[in-house]
Parts: sequence; structure tokens; C-alpha cells
Amino acid sequence: MVLDNPNASGGHYSQHGARAGQVYRTLGYNCEVWETERAGHATELARRAAAEGATLVIACGGDGIVREAVMGLMQVDEASRPKFSVVPKGTVNVFARTLALQVGPIPDFFHACLKQIFWARTRRVDLGRIDGDPFVCFAGFGFDAAVVENVPANEKRAFREWAYVTAAFKTMFGWGPADARSAAYEPVAMRVRAPAADGSEHDVTGFVVAVGNVQFYGPGWFRFHPRARVDDGLLDVVLVTTPDKLEIVRIAGQVIRRQHLANPNVTYFQTAGPIRIECSEPVPMHADCELLGRGLATTLEVLPGALVVVH
Repeated sequence: MVLDNPNASGGHYSQHGARAGQVYRTLGYNCEVWETERAGHATELARRAAAEGATLVIACGGDGIVREAVMGLMQVDEASRPKFSVVPKGTVNVFARTLALQVGPIPDFFHACLKQIFWARTRRVDLGRIDGDPFVCFAGFGFDAAVVENVPANEKRAFREWAYVTAAFKTMFGWGPADARSAAYEPVAMRVRAPAADGSEHDVTGFVVAVGNVQFYGPGWFRFHPRARVDDGLLDVVLVTTPDKLEIVRIAGQVIRRQHLANPNVTYFQTAGPIRIECSEPVPMHADCELLGRGLATTLEVLPGALVVVH
């Protein structure tokens, strides 16, 4: 069952889902393509696909539909839960890149289908969970969630991942035209507590907090959680422990050069959870670049080996 978001990436690749279905049917597979019609629809369709006996559910779109589809699959009993895979056509496609299902210049739908059929590996991967709801790639609190909140839809369609870069500077310093400008973001202190491997407790206060299940935090050149593995039973936590805006920008540059873990204003650790985050005032939150609103406190957990993926 292919769950296709026709509006992913501004509709530039609207035929990928149908073409993927054609490839499968040509090779003798019983394959249907269902298009999503609204936010959250993929969750319903994934449950329906499982109820109708699908053995493989493929999310065709970006990381948003990946998370929605996985939310639906996690509501299905494990004994009857279909396997999962991705045909990428979103803005950034972090999960597809993690599974090596996005390459170029070969069309991604064709490459993904051939891998899924002829060279597929099957393995169990971890999922994160934030206040009970699963996420696949990462969750962020504070500044990066404010960036997600401030990315204009038209710029996201036109500039893809680069829209997040320009939105980051606009959010941090309040740049931009007066009629579209948001107030400059003011860093908020967040206390993060989580168990350590030696039985002690991590207890760190940061002003940027990111929790990752994968290495990439957006584009492939932004490897924010460089030690993360999608099947190690751990979540990776990065905290920027200074509110200095220029230093935060400098740390972002160090991420690109893979030097940020050596910065004394960065704390990095891995944990089996649970992770408790408490804020001095409500901060924006996101999971897989989907806004979750604002909150004062939240709990994150890892679900080891919760999902079987084909890649």
C-alpha cells in the first residue's frame, strides 16, 4: 500500500506515488495507491491498510507523512503490523536518507522501488515517543521549533531546505520586511534530565535542545547527532548551554564542519530514557519538523526495535 501525499514538496513530484505503484504492479505485486487529503489522513490510512491485510506500507512524501504513517502503524497490534518503507519526495527526506533510499540523479521513486524489491534489507529500527506520540527522526525545543514555525510555505516550496537557513536568521535576529517580520527570538532556559549509562543522571540546562534518533537534523550537511544510530536503543541529546545568539550561530557553523561537539557550550549525550524537559516559560516544540505547540514540560522515551523497515 502506497500512501501518497500529492502536495509534498509543493507538488513538484506529484506523479511519484502513481509511478511507484506502476513499478510494483508491473513486477507482479498487488499494490494500491491511496492519496492523503488532509493533515493526519495518513495515520487513518495506515491503520486501514493494516486492517485490510497490507504487508508493506510505503509513505510517499516527506518526513511529515512518514511520521503520520508510523503513528497509524503503531496503533496496530504488533502481530499484524505491516512492514514500512519510504518513497521520498519531500523537502528534506531525513528518514529516507538515513535508510539510503534517496540518491540522485536517478529518480528517487525508481531507485527506492528497485531497492525495496531486488536489494531490500529488513531490519527493526527504534522510534522516539514524545508525550505518548511516536516520532521517527528527531524532536526539537525552543529556537529550532521557532524556526519551523516561521518558515513561509511559499519559500519552503521554492527553496526547500535552504528556506530553513534563511528562516533561522530571521527568527534569531528579527530580520525581514516589516510586514512579515517576527519578533527576535529570546532563548529560554530548559532543564533536561535523563538517566546515564553508569546509573547516574544527566542534569543539564540548555537554551537549544534537540533529541535525535538519526544523525541528520535536516539537510545532509547538518549532522547534528553524529553518533546516532537508528537501531541502537538510544536517543541522542544535544544542548547548547549558552544564550549568546552569536555563539549559537557559530555552533551551527561548527556543525557543518563536524566540530560542534568540541565546543564547551555544547553538551552531547546518549540515553535510553526517559528524558524529562522542563522550561522556565512555554517554548515551541516540534517532532520531525511538525509543530506540536508550546509547552512547559515534556517527556521523551525510546521504543527499541518498534518498527520493521524495508530499505
